Amino acid sequence: MRKKLYLVAASLLFSGPLFSQAFPAAEGPRISYRVGASVSTFNPDYGCSSNSPFSCLSHQLIGLGPYVDTSSFILGRIGAEGEAHFLRWHGPAGLTEDSYLGGPRVRFFSYRGMHFTVKFLVGAGHLDIPSPSVGSGHYFAYAPGGAVDYRVARRISARLDYEYQRWPGFKGTHGGSGGLTPNGFSLGFSYALR
Repeated sequence: MRKKLYLVAASLLFSGPLFSQAFPAAEGPRISYRVGASVSTFNPDYGCSSNSPFSCLSHQLIGLGPYVDTSSFILGRIGAEGEAHFLRWHGPAGLTEDSYLGGPRVRFFSYRGMHFTVKFLVGAGHLDIPSPSVGSGHYFAYAPGGAVDYRVARRISARLDYEYQRWPGFKGTHGGSGGLTPNGFSLGFSYALR
């Protein structure tokens, strides 16, 4: 499963140069890549009373994650993003959640060095529940979200990101069909490679 996910993520991230070949080098957009890392806090939507990003403060998952994104190379607004979240600390009963997602991001507004983007990512999530509860495993996941990037220096940007993940295949401990909806915020910094 992870090999397939890595293949999909690599395809999305490295397909960018194919689009740039349609324009002459002197006229077309240049694709730039940013690599970054973030600190995240997510409501795991497991063992919490609701799935609001701030309603599970006693068991809010905390973690780290890398991300890579491209500039807006299609029509001057659409780019790509790939990310991973490793939410390993502070979960209820030792619960951890990881996610590996990639997909398009659209810049819809810029103002004084701030870029507002929306995204729709697809990939996989992994839930680990150390107790003998049912539900640990890998799940298909998708996540709409939004971010604000602020240029701190010539090549360095800060990012505040919100993401609402949906894991529709999760059945829960009682065989329900509601899925799992982890969601939360990430704060990170990225470096422009080009």
